[in-house]
Amino acid sequence: MAHSIPKYAKPEFERRFLLGDIPDLSDKRFRLIEDLYLDGTRLRLRKITGQDRETQYKLCKKYPSESGEPLAIVNIYLTAQEHDLFSALPAKGLRKKRYNVIPSAFCIDVFEDHLAGLVLGELELESAVALETFILPPWVGRDVSRDPFFAGGNLASIDAKQLATKLLSLQSRT
Repeated sequence: MAHSIPKYAKPEFERRFLLGDIPDLSDKRFRLIEDLYLDGTRLRLRKITGQDRETQYKLCKKYPSESGEPLAIVNIYLTAQEHDLFSALPAKGLRKKRYNVIPSAFCIDVFEDHLAGLVLGELELESAVALETFILPPWVGRDVSRDPFFAGGNLASIDAKQLATKLLSLQSRT
């Protein structure tokens, strides 16, 4: 798949950042996101639970561009029973709390479990131009959008020591 977007996919315009000083999130609402990256595929199974306990289930596939960045994304909404069926497949998982800091634009992901200590910001907008011209908050740190280490599928497959080593190597380069 060179540069074409599959028929039912939508373009995805996003950037990811390590955060410098993390703003106070204590008064912000969050959603708990539990992702399973199905082994041997580009499929992600996602469970999203809001603070009101309302839950959504999705099966997602991202289509990469030649540069390795996502080009397009397809989501299929599932029932709890369908999610349970898919979650029995071999997969690697991760958990994070997602805080919407700038609604419909910028969120903060605070990772848990083996990724505890990792905090990423994600900017998602409607076009590449909007993405490049968006004025970021001053506490946003290094852009890691093009670093495959910070892709969800990779993060699900690393351990705490690998994460610490990577974060330390990035600090030494600043």
